[in-house]
Amino acid sequence: MTQVRHPAGMDATPVTPPPRDEIGPNRPRVALCEPDALLCALLCVWLQQAGFEPVRCASSASPGHVALVVADVRAPRRDGAACIAALRQRFPHARLLAVSGQFMSGMQGATTAATELGADSALAKPFAAQAFLDAVRRLIGS
Repeated sequence: MTQVRHPAGMDATPVTPPPRDEIGPNRPRVALCEPDALLCALLCVWLQQAGFEPVRCASSASPGHVALVVADVRAPRRDGAACIAALRQRFPHARLLAVSGQFMSGMQGATTAATELGADSALAKPFAAQAFLDAVRRLIGS
């Protein structure tokens, strides 16, 4: 497999898409920009089980068909806004969920932090499957 570059310059392992017969026409597409291969694979499983179609961020899929981008923001204070701006340009019609180990769990200002970065919402790592899927559903509206 070919390595892809994260917008902030981090290497990201490609996500293996689900088999074509498992992808329904009404499955919202979620682009994952997560450089950690294990976490990316886990997010794929969670999304597939919840009825979403995970794709890698740098895939050749049409940006117009991506409903949500989940982006790892490793250094929110340093280059988070630039990373999110690049993703906004690549996926202009998608909602954006910023995830980071630099966000504090249960932080009161998650929405404020996300807005300051240019994301629609933020989620602190580590997070449980239910918290992640709740955020995905809230942003996609399904």
